Amino acid sequence: MIESYGLSDPGCVRTDNQDRVLTDHSLGLFVVADGMGGHKHGEKAAELAVDTMKFFLESSRDSFDITWPFGYNFELSIDANRLFTGIQLANRHVWNYAETASDFVGMGTTVAAVLLSAENAIVGNVGDSRVYLFRNGELQQISFDDSFVNTLNPAGSASEHELMNNPMRNVLTQAAGAEGPVDVHITELKLASNDVLLLSSDGLHAVIGDAAIRSILGTGQSVEHQAERLVAAARVNGAPDNVSSIVIAYNL
Repeated sequence: MIESYGLSDPGCVRTDNQDRVLTDHSLGLFVVADGMGGHKHGEKAAELAVDTMKFFLESSRDSFDITWPFGYNFELSIDANRLFTGIQLANRHVWNYAETASDFVGMGTTVAAVLLSAENAIVGNVGDSRVYLFRNGELQQISFDDSFVNTLNPAGSASEHELMNNPMRNVLTQAAGAEGPVDVHITELKLASNDVLLLSSDGLHAVIGDAAIRSILGTGQSVEHQAERLVAAARVNGAPDNVSSIVIAYNL
């Protein structure tokens, strides 16, 4: 059985919300997109990315003649290829939209996505929105941060405190909305009973950190309560950015 709950909050400083979340149990698709590019433009980028991914994954679900415009990776499952292609298409559509008017130049969005299939979870991302796995009391980041700070810290030698306080922590090395294909990070994992997956924008994890996330997910409360507590914790800490959270609980 799979339970999920997602919500997005503008935070304590901003009046607009450029984050978008999707929870679609019929597709097994869950997405957090954090738009950027100015008022309304980031919001549009996030909406385009989410809608494009949903459309492709829906149209490719039962099809045996899928077109693979970005090639097919035989080292990945078909569902992993579907998610990869969905994110690449989202990138292309955001870029094409940005080309329609000079005001839209520079618009883009992060994408953190989970596609569930039977007992498997496929995780895909570009940007710094994250996907975590909480299992047996341990919290593990599954996604990869496309951030300038991460390129300076490839071995993970810096502490979480150092990374959260680095002045370059919000500078991204890639996001959906680039002219060419993006480097989509794909991970496939087998789920175990009582696993919890968390998708979050940086307005959440960059504000409260892994220890607080681990504590809240470890309460064993409902997915709705956990998602709400995560967002509330970010607001208590000032929430200077939009805050988004999707909590997914998997039980055999």
